[in-house]
Amino acid sequence: MATEAQIQANRANAKKSTGPRTDAGKARSRLNALKHGFRARRVDPVLPQEDAGELQARIQEWLDDYKPTNAVERDLVVRGAKIAWSLDRAERHETALLSRRVRQALLHSRARGTAKACGLGRKLLYLTGKRLLPGSGPDWADDPAAFVAALEETPEGARWLLDRWVEVRCLIISDELWTYQDQFKFVRLLGKQPFDAIDDAELNEIFLAWEVIEEGWGVRFWKKVQETTPYEDPAFSAWRLWRELVTRPADADAAVALLRGVAQREIDRLEALIVDLDVVEGEDATEAAEQASFSAGDGSERLRRYQAVRGRELIKTIETLSKLRKESAKPEPKSKAKPTPAPKPSPIPKPAPAAAAKKTTTTEPKPAAAEPVSVNRVMIASPVPAIPEGSRIEARRRPVAPAPMVEPEHTAADFAAIRLRVVREQQKTGPRERGGRPSGLWDQGVGSDEAAVRPAASATSPGGSRRATGSPG
Repeated sequence: MATEAQIQANRANAKKSTGPRTDAGKARSRLNALKHGFRARRVDPVLPQEDAGELQARIQEWLDDYKPTNAVERDLVVRGAKIAWSLDRAERHETALLSRRVRQALLHSRARGTAKACGLGRKLLYLTGKRLLPGSGPDWADDPAAFVAALEETPEGARWLLDRWVEVRCLIISDELWTYQDQFKFVRLLGKQPFDAIDDAELNEIFLAWEVIEEGWGVRFWKKVQETTPYEDPAFSAWRLWRELVTRPADADAAVALLRGVAQREIDRLEALIVDLDVVEGEDATEAAEQASFSAGDGSERLRRYQAVRGRELIKTIETLSKLRKESAKPEPKSKAKPTPAPKPSPIPKPAPAAAAKKTTTTEPKPAAAEPVSVNRVMIASPVPAIPEGSRIEARRRPVAPAPMVEPEHTAADFAAIRLRVVREQQKTGPRERGGRPSGLWDQGVGSDEAAVRPAASATSPGGSRRATGSPG
């Protein structure tokens, strides 16, 4: 049976695992399994982290710009605004994904650089010692100069070296006793082997400074290194002895100043080197960020396809709206007008009677300007020349097509002169025996009441035979 303490503990745990209780918490927890929401069945254009007022402002802005005139145009405008809203969301989603990729790329690059620096520092301060067996010892070549050079290639490695030299300077300033490990680190940070002090002048001076600070301090350390130097080291020789290559410092203060000067020189050099490396590292970081700014994965490809489809849908919506507006702006087609009937020709005035014409032919009147008239309803194409007395008028052998219908410009005076000449010709030739009509122009109807001049083709018989039109003989 549960004790009272267990019951209280269960109640306390139950209060912590009941899930969200507020509406905001429930809304957030509802989206825990949401990945992208592109295939959602429920249309919810506003997500919890978005502002519904911003969407309404976007829709109102579109409505103010397009000013729809009916329900169809309004639906198209609202749809276009929502599509633009979803495209903005997709762009924010893509930006968030790429930003995470860039940050991870930069952090990974820095982590890799730090891990490399720590590995090189461990090798630099590692005391390999003698290899008692063929496979014993570390699996790398003990070359401190190569380790230091590799550390100085990256900002992380240079900072690692700088931190170690700061530690050495603090040890010198504190005036504390040194150990073999401190002496070993001091020499190895310079990229050199302690056993080389009997050949390297700079190392020999450092060992002599230790001797000045404390008698036997430098020589004891060199002999200890000689004992731990591997047998396969080409510089090893059991018969080699300690020797002084340079002059010792004057006193302990001079020796401390020498050691402190070496540490400060390395600190200044590394600080300047870090400035240059940061510039190079910044360029490398920019390149790494640019490389991470594009994702070729399946998820990114689906996102780009979604953006392309939604973009085409937005363009199609705008084109549909523009087409509807153009069609509504077109004027209504006008009904075809009936052709207006051609005006009827004015009636041709009849010529004056022949009796009246004879009265006016006693004397030849002077031609007076008058409007052209049409006689016998036949249009005269050209003025009729005057016919001399005694000439014959013969009908043409072949019929001639009538002249084009041109309104003549002859006056009444011209026709009076023609009639006078015809009368004189009739008086000379006399009337014809057959039909009692005069020859010449009278055969063509000039002597009729209409007093019109007919074409010469009318004098030709249908058979094509020639008929005399003049006087006998």
